[in-house]
Amino acid sequence: MKRFLWLGFVLSFYVICSGCGETFRPIILPNPPQFPNPAASHSVVSINDNGTIVPGTAMVIDVSGDSEASVVNVGLAPVHGVQQTASVFLVVNHSVSGAQADSLTKLNFSGTVISNTSTISLPENSAPNFVATTESSQAYVLMPNYVDPTTNVVVPSIQVVSTSANNLVATIPVGNNPDAMAETPNAQKLYVANQADSKIDGFNTADRSSRTVNGSFNGPLWLIARSDSQRLYVLNGNGVVSTVDTSSTLGDNTIDASVKVPGAAYMLYDGNLNRLYIPGGSQLTILDVSQSVPAVLAGGPITIPTVAPSSRGASDPCSVTSPQPLTVAAVAALPDGSRAYVGAYYEDASGNFCPQVTVIDAASNTIKSKIAVPGFPAFDAFCSPSQSQRAPRFRIMMAAGGDSSRAYLASCDGGNVSFIDTSSDTYIMNLQAPIGSRLDNPPQNPVFLIAGP
Repeated sequence: MKRFLWLGFVLSFYVICSGCGETFRPIILPNPPQFPNPAASHSVVSINDNGTIVPGTAMVIDVSGDSEASVVNVGLAPVHGVQQTASVFLVVNHSVSGAQADSLTKLNFSGTVISNTSTISLPENSAPNFVATTESSQAYVLMPNYVDPTTNVVVPSIQVVSTSANNLVATIPVGNNPDAMAETPNAQKLYVANQADSKIDGFNTADRSSRTVNGSFNGPLWLIARSDSQRLYVLNGNGVVSTVDTSSTLGDNTIDASVKVPGAAYMLYDGNLNRLYIPGGSQLTILDVSQSVPAVLAGGPITIPTVAPSSRGASDPCSVTSPQPLTVAAVAALPDGSRAYVGAYYEDASGNFCPQVTVIDAASNTIKSKIAVPGFPAFDAFCSPSQSQRAPRFRIMMAAGGDSSRAYLASCDGGNVSFIDTSSDTYIMNLQAPIGSRLDNPPQNPVFLIAGP
C-alpha cells in the first residue's frame, strides 16, 4: 500500500511541474480598473478657448453641487487635456500666434478646486495638439510642427515631459501629421496615430525604443488601449476600426480584425463593460471588445432619432424650425454601467445650433429616451470645421459624473455645458463658460470636456 501511495505522490508531483512555464491566455477579458478610476471623479473639467490673443481657461464643475467649483487661466488656444493622477490634470495649449509660447499647463487639485497651476514651456511653434499618459510623473505631448534645432527642419515628434520636475526630458521623432496617442494602462507602451502617413508608431516607454506595428491603416484619427494592455483600437479616417495585438514581447504587432463606422472621428472606451462606443454619421455603434475579435453588439448600429421640435421649450429657437439630418458626435458612459448618453446636433435653416441627448440602455442596447437640449445661434465662424481653420476638434463633447448622477454636454457654439439629471433623464440647466475677450464679451468656447478629480 505504501508503494502505491508513493507512486501516486510522484505522479501528482510530475503533473504539477509539467504545467510550470505554461502561459494562460483567457478568452474573456477580466475587467481590470481603468487609470484613473472614473468612479472616483467628483468633477468635470471643461477646457475653453478664448481666441488667439488671450489665454483660455479650465472650468471645473462640481458634480454634487451642480455648480462651478473653480476657474483658472491656462495657455493660449488650449486644445486637449488628460487627468494624470487623483489630484493632477494636464492641459496642452496650442499657441497660434507669437503672443504666447506653446505650453503644457499642470492643474493641481485640492478636492474639486484647483489649488495652483504651473506652466511647462514646449518648443516654440511646435503646434502641440495632444497629451497622453498613464504614468504618475511623466506625460507625452504630440508636436506636429517641431523643428529640429540641429537641422532646422520640421520633424514631427513627441515631447517627453517630467510632470514631477516640470521640465522636458526627451524628444522622439514620429510620422507626419500625428493627431492622437494612447499609452497602455501598464505604462509600458505608447502608440501614435500619424494621419498623413496612414501608419501607427509604437514605442517601449522604458527605453523609448521603437515597436513595429504591421498592417494597413487609413488616415488614423483616434487610438484607445484596452484596460489589460493587450489590445490597441485604431479609428481610421475611412471609418474602419482596426485591432492591434500589443502583447508580443518582440513588438511585432499585427491587425486582427476590423469594423467600419462611416463618419466616425472619435471613440469612447467603457472599461467597466469592455465596450467601445463609436458615434458616427447618424448612428452609434457599440463594439464588444472583451474578446480577441471585436463584435458589434446585437441590435446595432443604433440609429439616433431626432428630437421633435414640438418637445422643445417655447423659448428654444429650434422649436419653431424644421429639423435637419443629425450629426452624432459625442458619447459618455455612466460608471455604474447602466446607460450611455449620446450627444448629437443639427443646424437649422435659421442658423440655430440644435443639440440633443439620447439615452441608451446598456443592458438591452436600445434607446431609452430622448432629451432636448436648448438651442442657440450657431457660431460657425469658429466652431464649424467647414468654415474655420481654427475650428476645434470637437464641436460638442460629453462626460459623466463619477457617481453616475449627471451627464454633461459641452457645446462650442453655445459657450456652455448642459447638465442632464440621470435619475430622471431630463435636462436641468446649463453653465456658461467664463466670459471671453472678443467683441461684446460672449462666453468662451468649450473645446474639450472630461471627467476630472
